[in-house]
Amino acid sequence: MPVLMELSYEREDPFAVKLAFYGPVGVMARWHFSRDLLLGGMNGSAGEGEVKIWPSKESSVGSALFLRLGPEECHAVLAVRRSPVSHWLAHTFTTVPLGREMAEVDWDEERRQLFRSV
Repeated sequence: MPVLMELSYEREDPFAVKLAFYGPVGVMARWHFSRDLLLGGMNGSAGEGEVKIWPSKESSVGSALFLRLGPEECHAVLAVRRSPVSHWLAHTFTTVPLGREMAEVDWDEERRQLFRSV
């Protein structure tokens, strides 16, 4: 079944990427996982548990990226064009370079949130 996938990335949450899947009736699912996991899955198999990502075997422009989302007993496998995801991911590295994620965290705000919930 064709679905629309929206990718998003925020400087305020530098380790995560967010995916939303839309179908005929609106949002079907939302997933958040590590940007490093998506990067790893671009060129090889990455992930365990509820999120696994791997590229198709062909290396052409039209190659696919597969995402398996959900627990082993009840999951969905999605195929998306790899090239647009690769370009989008590269753009996230211009927003927050790889290895600079910790520098982007507002530690004062994190501390306030932590002590607010105690």
